Amino acid sequence: MRTGILKLAVALTIVLSLLFSVTAYAVVGDIVYTNTRMIANNLEFRNTISWDGTLGRTESFALTMTGQGDARPIIMKGETVFGTTRISSMIELAESRGKNVLAAVNADFFFAQHGGVPMGIVIEDGVYKSSPGGRNAVVFGFNGSVDIIEAPTVWISLFNNGGSVEHDNAGESVSLTHFNKPRTEHGGMVMYSEAFSLVSTRTTTPGWFVRFRILDGRPTVSGAMTLEVTETFVSTDAPEIGEGYLILTAAYLSNLHHEFEKFAAGDIVTMTTSPSDQRLINAQYATGGGYVLVSNGVKNDSEGWSDLLQIRAPRTAIGLRTDGSVIVFVMDGRRADHSVGLTLDELAEEMVRLGAVYAVNLDGGGSSAMSVRIPGERDATVVSRPSDNRERGCATYLLFVTDAIPGGPARNLGIENNGAIVLAGSTIELRPIATDSGYMPAAVPGDIQAMPMFPGSVIDGMLFTAGEVAGPDRIDLHSPSTGATGLGEVFVLTRPTSISARLAGSTTPLTSVQMYPGELLELDIVATYYRRAVTAQAHSFEFTIDGNIGEMVEPGVFQAGFAAAQRGTVSISAGGRSTSFNVELAGFTDMQSHWARNHAHFLAAAGIVRGVTPSEYGPELPMRRGDFILMLHRAAGLPVVYDIASFADVPGDAYFAEALAWARQAGIAGGTVENTFEPLMPLTRASAFTFTYRALDMLGINVESGTADDLAEFPDAGDVADFAVVPTATLIRLGIVEGSNGLLIPDSTLTRAQMAKVLAMVIQLG
Repeated sequence: MRTGILKLAVALTIVLSLLFSVTAYAVVGDIVYTNTRMIANNLEFRNTISWDGTLGRTESFALTMTGQGDARPIIMKGETVFGTTRISSMIELAESRGKNVLAAVNADFFFAQHGGVPMGIVIEDGVYKSSPGGRNAVVFGFNGSVDIIEAPTVWISLFNNGGSVEHDNAGESVSLTHFNKPRTEHGGMVMYSEAFSLVSTRTTTPGWFVRFRILDGRPTVSGAMTLEVTETFVSTDAPEIGEGYLILTAAYLSNLHHEFEKFAAGDIVTMTTSPSDQRLINAQYATGGGYVLVSNGVKNDSEGWSDLLQIRAPRTAIGLRTDGSVIVFVMDGRRADHSVGLTLDELAEEMVRLGAVYAVNLDGGGSSAMSVRIPGERDATVVSRPSDNRERGCATYLLFVTDAIPGGPARNLGIENNGAIVLAGSTIELRPIATDSGYMPAAVPGDIQAMPMFPGSVIDGMLFTAGEVAGPDRIDLHSPSTGATGLGEVFVLTRPTSISARLAGSTTPLTSVQMYPGELLELDIVATYYRRAVTAQAHSFEFTIDGNIGEMVEPGVFQAGFAAAQRGTVSISAGGRSTSFNVELAGFTDMQSHWARNHAHFLAAAGIVRGVTPSEYGPELPMRRGDFILMLHRAAGLPVVYDIASFADVPGDAYFAEALAWARQAGIAGGTVENTFEPLMPLTRASAFTFTYRALDMLGINVESGTADDLAEFPDAGDVADFAVVPTATLIRLGIVEGSNGLLIPDSTLTRAQMAKVLAMVIQLG
């Protein structure tokens, strides 16, 4: 089969008309996400996610070169034909040779057991480096043509012109086709050039050898070279090839000794190469490929394809469209949570769907990899996810490079967060980037103007608010001062695939929560779309409350109601997707209508106080001295105490022992002359005010202390002991202590309700 020459002559405007449409279906499932970036003025990069209800998720990547422009393809094998190279290392090698690399993808299959020698043809910048080996070829011509050629052959003919002093071999000739391929025991003759290996011929068994010195010419697929025989020999070792030399060899067991007897040292030999397909004569670059998947726009019959390739796996393919564009496709696979991959049949169907009229598969499996220099970045990165969890060394690579020279002001604009998924109604800040004429990062102009394509989407400065139209929203970018232009893309989402509610700052989805009446619950609402993160603010979701449990005081903030012992559900939804969590109001049944209800529930929600029973607070019960110090310790965040020895009447195993030790060490609580504290005795108001005042620093509260003048309005001010004057005055000045029926009654017992007010109001000062 011969495919026609496809000229690359399609205008960029045709590209742009195709970039931003989302196809409704794929070969495996429905297309649910696409994102496109312009890598160069004639090179686009597209990321696609598809979903099938049975098979699951697939993710693919495509590079499309359309028309004449800044990007052009090259093939690279590495330093030598022998050996493999990782994609990142190949890009580094290309850049060390002065190439401005925009993107790269793995290409030919290779002999893993023979050091990574490619199975198919290799031509680099017109230099013939490895023979086709019966494989199909992808050829890039000097004139910009691109061809897929089925199983071409390059014949090598050696004609001996004579010249040996001892032997007259004039007129003898030898023909072969293997060039820089592994030598096998019965596989015939192989010619090696220095491009094969800097070490040796890498042969491992005895064989015949003829060493030629190159007098004129270089290896090409069509041409002639003049050689001189320098030696003929039999060896069990692998000889060094050497710069400027060729070596002809065959294994000893091949019984081809008669062919090697046609040469002797001193002979002058003409080596002629000629291809079976004349299109190879024009080849500037070429790589081998696997099966021809598509011919004349139709998927080829797969009956003869290997069964090993009919399992789902990562895939790489290259295709040609009728408009002259070249599409390189990589499908991730072997990762059930990420991408299930394609069979070879499905790969062929996918290439037809992508518009390829001719297509061939390239090396797949763990070799499949694509690297792209994302606009705004200085280095290319692997955008696909190789199934080995790392880059695999491969034989040859197809690179897209540009001859455009970096430097100068911004010429192309884009956005760093291109492809971000934004829920309808939510806002994301666009982060503009700029590249120069060589597609390297440039200073970002300060006057970039942005305009969305979708109706309903709004851009204010660089704040993008998504409208209600789902899909990739193209954003036109323009800088009036520099003339730089470009495109960005944000994927607008109306129906996430999952929603979860989490406590603010938590990473764990919320399923149920116990709250106290009046307590506030701040939520983070997290949405995903086919395992991709979604930018969304709480106002883009709908909240539904089931039960008498409270209300949303603002999007994402739930406040529990004030009726205790209630149960209900908070539901959160968007686009038909929803999640919910259960709410149980604990509360205290004896505080339903009490004046201190909110204070008690605040302290309970903060974990500072507990009820006398699970459902009762006991508001009128007396507060005990040890319990109050325990609550101050909790309010201070439970500071660590290394020595719990405190008072003689506080056992070391008492539940308030650590709190009292902390209070004593912090100067909050002092003992009697007998070194006792009387922790189980009722707490007087004066003592409560004093302990609270002394703990202000530990609670992180700085206030101006009161004076005796602040007590003047109370008739019983004189009853306040000296140690409690300043503490009581300070709490009066802060509005925390207001007295009882106009009196301070400092020596009366503080009730649990009064304690709740004092402690809750003090804590809220912080």
